[in-house]
Parts: sequence; structure tokens; C-alpha cells
Amino acid sequence: MADDETKVPYSASQNPSATPPSGQEYLDRRAELVSEILTTFRAVLPSNYVASTNGPWYSLQFQAMADQLAEIQLKTTQVFQDSNWDFTRPEFLWQVLGTLVFPDADTQEGIPQIDGDTLYRTFLLKMVNLLLQGATKLAMEGGIEALDPDVTAYVIEKVMGSPPRDPEGLWTIDNQFEVEVFISANNQFPTDPFVLERNVQIVLAALKPAHVIYSYSHLFTDAFDTIASDTDGMSWDLDSYYYDDTRKWCLGAKTIVGTGDTLSSRTSFHDVGVSFSSVRVGSKLTISDGVNKGHYSVREVITFPYGEDSTARAYTTSPTGLSGFLEVTSSDSVLDKIQNWALAVDGEILTITEGPNTGTYRLDTVLGSEGGPIGIAAGPATSVRCSPGILKVDRRMRSAATSQAYVVEADRLGVRVPHTIANEISSEQFYL
Repeated sequence: MADDETKVPYSASQNPSATPPSGQEYLDRRAELVSEILTTFRAVLPSNYVASTNGPWYSLQFQAMADQLAEIQLKTTQVFQDSNWDFTRPEFLWQVLGTLVFPDADTQEGIPQIDGDTLYRTFLLKMVNLLLQGATKLAMEGGIEALDPDVTAYVIEKVMGSPPRDPEGLWTIDNQFEVEVFISANNQFPTDPFVLERNVQIVLAALKPAHVIYSYSHLFTDAFDTIASDTDGMSWDLDSYYYDDTRKWCLGAKTIVGTGDTLSSRTSFHDVGVSFSSVRVGSKLTISDGVNKGHYSVREVITFPYGEDSTARAYTTSPTGLSGFLEVTSSDSVLDKIQNWALAVDGEILTITEGPNTGTYRLDTVLGSEGGPIGIAAGPATSVRCSPGILKVDRRMRSAATSQAYVVEADRLGVRVPHTIANEISSEQFYL
């Protein structure tokens, strides 16, 4: 036994399934065999051993012997099934193959973590075939893919590869012993990427050439197709900065510079000339002159100070001169059922002359099926969205003031924070 433990180190602790066998099916079969053996015993015994219950002492002895014989018979039957690798029980298949395939199998950390006896058996058989192929690129890819059926592996040789080396390529002869290992799992992360990475390390230690070093990465594929097209061949290519930011290449303004007003609440800063839609919570607002000179942190970006207002309020616009009565229907939209907001021009300023939202606001987008940007939308449309032009800051300013020079940080196509909008008619957000 000592010699066997030396040849197959650490085998008992790292078996993928336990031995001796257990489970209800095993126990039921063992009880059935014990009953059959006891029946055979009693058939050949003298007439004075007639007890059929485990009461007398001799019946207990018969029971113990029958129990041991049943266990021997079951184990012998299982041994016959271990004559072929396709049927060998995993605990013994591991002792024969597992500890001899992996070079660091003398510790628990030196074996792959794979759930399931059948999967482990299949994996070990593949490893034997791959070892017989030698330390090749295909063997390395096959060993990684044997760990998870949903994974595709790519081993890229930096210098050689196919087609043969590029004389003007990035890699030189100094990189001849380096490879890149890419893992693809249907363009998603594997179920447990950390376990997979550790398993790949163990498999490559057994399959790769000893002098080769590798880098390990998960591979994702960018998939973009035509956004929209009609029968005449027209197509729209929409730009998403999430993709640009992923590629570490960003466009956009770093700051917004202008002059604005501190409202009477002294915690809100207003500039009707610009849109603060690109300003994020936490951005720094710097007022460079006047009584409120200093640095402030943006806590909220809003359009109307009061929000929704179902009461019709008088308004005018400039320079077009539209007028009437409107309702504030959401946090940034107004409605006038007898007005056509498509008549407004780019830079149109809305002035609400009464109510809690009294003030000036910049018109942004005409809503509805015939809507679009101000100055471009065809109309007619009775609803219009205003640009967010008010910044709420983290502390109270000294006093209300006008025409203060300021600089505020803008989002540079970086972090995006989910913004949930409730009780809004989504059909008004689309236009043709």
C-alpha cells in the first residue's frame, strides 16, 4: 500500500467522487443481497437452526456474515466494470489518470475544479489523448475547450502564426516564446471566470511547452449592423459613445463656460443660454466673480424648479413671439393644446409669467409623431421639451445674483448613470 501511495500521491483526498459507494440505491441492493444470502444459509443448516428473526445469538452471527458477503459481492461486481476507461468509476479513474496527467497533483490546488463525475471522466480521457499529441498549439486549445463545452479557445503565437511571420509586424524574434490565450464564451463571460482561469492555468502547465509563457484574456466581439433602412436603400448610422469610451477614445466638451444667475433660493444656478444635459451629479461648478465666487458641487440637474403643474399658466416666447397658456406635464415638458411648437426656431426662449415655475427656459425638442429638434421639426405638435438649465448645488450661496461668469464640468463620454423616468408617455420620445 505504501508503494501505491508513492506512485499515486494524494489520491484519496482529491477524488472527484467518494469511495466506498453510498446512496439509497446501493443500500437497497445490499439489503436485498443480505436477504438472499440468509435464505441460502437457512436452507442448508440443520433443523435446530430454524429462527428466521435476529433474536438468537447464532442468527446475529449469520446476519453479520451475510452483510459482509453482500458488500464483497457488490464491490467485486463494480471492479468488473472498471476494465474499460469509458466505464471505470471516477474515483479510480482519477487515481490511474488524474494524478499522473497533472504535474502538481500532489496538492489540492494542483487539480482542476470540474463538477460532475461524467464531465470529469470525459475531461480526463481527452487530456490523455492531448498529452499523446505532444506540446502543440492545437493540444493547448483542445485542453482549454475540454474544461467547458461552451468555451472556444484561441492560442496566438506572436511571431509564427499562420500565415508565416510578418517582416514588418509588431513582434520580433524576442517574442518567439510568447503566446496569447483568448477565451470566447458566446460573447459573454463564462459561468465562473475565476475558476476557469485557474483551471486553464493547470491544464496549460500540463500541455504547453515548458519554455513558453502566455497571457490570458477573455475575447469579446463588437457586433454592429445597419440600424434602420427602407426599401429605397436609405440607412441611418447612429453613434453611441459607450462604444467610443470602451475603445479609450472620447470626444466632447470638457467644460461649459458662460454667465448665469443665482436664483432666490440661493441653492440653484440658472443659465437659459445653454443646456446642462451633459452635466453629471458631482460635477464641479466654479463661479469666478461676484459675491458668490467659489467652488460648488452639483447635486441635481433640473429643468423646472417646481416640476409638474396642471394649472394653465400664461407664457410668451422670444424671438418668435408665441404666446398662450400651457401646462407643465412632466419634469421637462410643457403642453399647449392650441399651439404649434414647430413654429419655434433654434434658440427659442420660453418665458412663463406666472405660477411656481415662473422664469425663462430654452426650448429643446418638439414632441410627437411629427416632432424633432427645435427649428427642424415639421409639426404640428402641441408638446415641447425644454433643456435642463438649472443646477442645484451642495451648499447655499451668499445671495441671489445675475450675470455671474462660471465654468462647470461636462461629461466627457465617460460614466453613465441609469436615469429612471416614470409616468411619461414613451411615444412622445420618438419622431420621424
